[in-house]
Amino acid sequence: MPDWLTKDFYWKAFSLLMAIGIWLTVRRESEAQVTIPPNDIRNTYRDVPVIAVSAGADVHQAKLDPQTVIATVSGSPEVMNRLQRSDIHAFVNLTGFNAAQNLQQTVEISLPNGATIYSIEPSTVTVTLPKP
Repeated sequence: MPDWLTKDFYWKAFSLLMAIGIWLTVRRESEAQVTIPPNDIRNTYRDVPVIAVSAGADVHQAKLDPQTVIATVSGSPEVMNRLQRSDIHAFVNLTGFNAAQNLQQTVEISLPNGATIYSIEPSTVTVTLPKP
C-alpha cells in the first residue's frame, strides 16, 4: 500500500468520522422546520429597538447597526392578544468585549411566557464599542 495512505491512518480515519458526524448534524438541523401549531397566531413587530447588554462592562457607548429589527412572534390567541411591543426586548450580549470594531453579534429576543420567536430580521447586528 502507498505510504501516504497508511501513514497516520488512525488520525485520518478519526478525521473522516468527525467530518461525517458534523455534516450529518448540520444537515439535520438545516432541514428542521419551525412549525406553528394550528391555533397559534403569528404577528410581526417592526422597529423593535436593539440594546447592548454586558455583565461586566459599560456598553452605553456601543453603536449598533442597524438599531432596530423586525421580530415575528407566535403564540396562542390569549397570549398574542395581550402581547404589546413593549413586551418584546431585543438585545446583543457584549459580555467579554471591552472594545470592538465591526463585530457581528447575534440578536436575541426576550419574550413573555407562552410567546415564541419565529424569526428575527436581521438576525445579526454590527457592533462598534469604543475603547474605555
